[in-house]
Amino acid sequence: MDLSVIGPWLVVAVLVTISLGALFKGMTGLGLPLFAVPAIAMITSVEEAVVLMIIPALGSNLWLIASHRRFASLLREHVAFLVAGFIGGIIGTFLLIVVDDRWLKLILAAWLALYLLQYFLGDLLAPLFRARGAVAALVGLTGGTIQGATGVSAHIVAPYFHDPKIKPEAYAFLVASTFLVFSVAQLSTAASTQLFTPSRLALSVAALIPTLLFTRIGISMAGVISTVVFNRILLITFLGMEIKLLADVL
Repeated sequence: MDLSVIGPWLVVAVLVTISLGALFKGMTGLGLPLFAVPAIAMITSVEEAVVLMIIPALGSNLWLIASHRRFASLLREHVAFLVAGFIGGIIGTFLLIVVDDRWLKLILAAWLALYLLQYFLGDLLAPLFRARGAVAALVGLTGGTIQGATGVSAHIVAPYFHDPKIKPEAYAFLVASTFLVFSVAQLSTAASTQLFTPSRLALSVAALIPTLLFTRIGISMAGVISTVVFNRILLITFLGMEIKLLADVL
């Protein structure tokens, strides 16, 4: 990416988007790649946007996990989901340069629409979205693959862990742990396939600075949000995701 040929206001807009994404990430466990990847893609390719956000995502997820590590025991029932997600992250990163992400976005839009429909109709499909065992592994594999190929998998991970009764900090820990697994798979694969050029690596590390700063601010704000408000924020976020996905596909 050659910043010399890009307007300064566009660069500022991207930095603001990364900062806001990190702030929301600190509060909910979600938001950084969701906001940052499309913003960066405005001034470069989707491939480069995905690669540039790997290290900032890794850093923000590590910070969240360390802050909410008291919920580590919750991971025991999600081992199949996480292992399959790691494998999917490797597969998806290999697909990054060959697959049209419009099809992947269509899958995401369909999945999230189904989740929202069943949620508002009384949680009728909870066994699918919160499945365990083999079905959970399939969901994890799908999420990891889409994360590797598009840089964004919140549309699958967020509904999987969503439960109106869960504490906000516990939810943030679970989704951050999942995204960390995906990021490690992406990082190892991107390095082995030379997707990380020296300039991409430098920019990715630079983006880590505002990411960590605003993630920390978001974490401090999370403790003052009630479970009811938190769930409303999540549902509004899901609706926003769906609208953005449909707009991209159409």
